[in-house]
Amino acid sequence: MNSTTREYIFNMQGVDLFMIPNFLNEEECDYICDLIKSRNQRSTVVGKGDELKVYDEGRTSKSSFLNSENEMVKKVDLKIANELNIPLSHSEPIQGQLYEVGEYFNDHLDYFDESSYNKSCLSSGQRTWTSMIYLNHVEEGGNTEFPIIGKSFAPEKGTALFWLNSNGKGFENSSTLHSGRPVVRGEKMIITKWFRENVYDPSKDQELSSGNVENAVDEKKIDNSDGVRSIKSKDGDQVKVKVDFVDGIAHARYERSQDIPALTHEGFKKVQIPPGLYHKILEFYKKGRVNSSPEFDPTEKGTHLSEYIMSKESDFPTEMIPLSDQLKQVIFNDVEKVLVEWTGRELAATYCYGIRTYNRGAVLKKHIDGFETRIVSAILNVDQQVDEDWALQIDDHNGKEHEIYLRPGEMALYESATLRHGRVKPFNGDYYSNLFVHFVNLT
Repeated sequence: MNSTTREYIFNMQGVDLFMIPNFLNEEECDYICDLIKSRNQRSTVVGKGDELKVYDEGRTSKSSFLNSENEMVKKVDLKIANELNIPLSHSEPIQGQLYEVGEYFNDHLDYFDESSYNKSCLSSGQRTWTSMIYLNHVEEGGNTEFPIIGKSFAPEKGTALFWLNSNGKGFENSSTLHSGRPVVRGEKMIITKWFRENVYDPSKDQELSSGNVENAVDEKKIDNSDGVRSIKSKDGDQVKVKVDFVDGIAHARYERSQDIPALTHEGFKKVQIPPGLYHKILEFYKKGRVNSSPEFDPTEKGTHLSEYIMSKESDFPTEMIPLSDQLKQVIFNDVEKVLVEWTGRELAATYCYGIRTYNRGAVLKKHIDGFETRIVSAILNVDQQVDEDWALQIDDHNGKEHEIYLRPGEMALYESATLRHGRVKPFNGDYYSNLFVHFVNLT
C-alpha cells in the first residue's frame, strides 16, 4: 500500500515544498521507466522571442511525453492531481525524463518569465505547482538541488516532490530555483507534471499570443490610475472601489463602516489552515519563541492596545513574535486564496503583524477593526496550552452573538470591520498563540 504521508521541507525563503516517500510503488515505477526508454528525444527548454521550445546546453537530458490514454499513465496522472486537490484539467501532460551519465539540467525556474509568459500563459495562466517523482535509484549523482533554500534531494525510487512555484502571475517565488545535477554513475528517470492557474489550453494560449493580447485578459482588467482600482468583469460592467496606497498599503476609502457591504451571508466561518502554510508557521513559531517579547506595557498611559487588551493575572497580557518578510508574504498569498473563495471578492493584503500570544487572564474587548485597512480578516490558531477552551465572541450581520472555538491548525474567517468581535472571558491557560491577517476588498 502506498504512503501518502507528507514530509514538509522547512525553509526560511517561503517555498512551499513537501515530499512523499513511496508515492508510487515498484510496479508503477518500472512500468513508466519502460515507457520512457521506449520513446524519448532530447529535452528542450522554453524559447525566447517567437520560438516556443529550443535546445539548450543547460539541459542535456532526454524527454518523453507519455500517452495520456495509457491506463497506468491515467492512474498516476489522477493520483498526482488528487494529492494537490487540483482539477486534472488544470494540468499539463505528464512528461518523463531520462538522464544518463554526465547529463544534467542547470539552475532554472519552472514558472514562465516575462519573455515567455505571453506565448504560453494568456489562457492557461501561470504555472503554479510542480510535481516530480523519482522512478529509480541512481548509483551516484543526479540530485535535485534548490540552491537558494539550501536543500538537496537524492533520487529515491517512488518518492515524490511537490513545490509551489507561484500563486499566479505577479506572485512568482524565485526561491524555487532548482537544478538536476549530473548523473555520475547509472541513470536517472523521473516524471514531472506542472499545474496552471486555469484550464490548460495550449492552442488557446497560442491563438491569443499571435496578436491580440488585449483580449487575453478577459477575466479582469485593472487600472491603478488616480488611486482608483477599476475592475472590468467578463460582462463588461465596471465596478470601482476608491483605493489609495499609503506607504504601499491599500486603504479603501469608505466614509464610514456602515458603508461597507456585507461580503458574505453570515459574516464568519471556521476552516482549516492550509496544511503547508500551517507547517511553515508552526516551525517558525517554535524557533521564534525565543524572540517573543511583551507586545505593550499596560502601565504606560495612552497605549492604544491597553484600551482593548487587559489582564488581572499577568503583568503583560500579550507577547509578540515578529514575522520574517518571506513568511509574511507566504501567509498573505495563501490566506488571500481562502478569503477570495469565501467572499467572491477581489482583495488586497494590508497587515500581518506577527504571532500574538495571550497570557493567563487576558481578555480582548469586543470591537470592530479599522475600516480603511481591515475589512476582511483571518485569525489563525498556531499553538495553545489551555485549561479550558477559549472562545472568540462575534456578532453576525443581524447582531446575534456566536462563539467560535479554534484549535491549533484552524482559522476563523470574518468580516472584521463590520462585525463586533472579541474574547471577553478571561483566558484560562498558560498560553494561546495566534496571528491576524487583514485585507481590504476591492470589489
